[in-house]
Amino acid sequence: MKNSLCILIRRPPYGQIHDAEALRHLGGAVAEKLATCAVLIDDGVYAARDGQDAAGTAWTAQSPFWPQHLAKGARLCIHAPSARARGLLADGRWVAGAELLDDVAVTQLLAECDAVMVY
Repeated sequence: MKNSLCILIRRPPYGQIHDAEALRHLGGAVAEKLATCAVLIDDGVYAARDGQDAAGTAWTAQSPFWPQHLAKGARLCIHAPSARARGLLADGRWVAGAELLDDVAVTQLLAECDAVMVY
């Protein structure tokens, strides 16, 4: 991909600032018309769970932000083996528009991007 950015999220969405920062950078890249994708791997897969409830925490639910970014052209990819390892693959509770990718597809996507930011 030409002028493309991949934002790789490996950490869970709550308890740390990494996921929120990743979303902030994703929004900026999309606004600059870069071909942008987010790849969620390891505990980062929790960031794409639909219906997140952050009530009772000091954090803001992240799932409502994904549709805004997807509507502007961003791509949201979930590493299926990471989701499977956490028992999340079967229930299908993902943000609408998210794609499940295997190891080969994630590797290919990362190789095709001009830049990768890791959170």
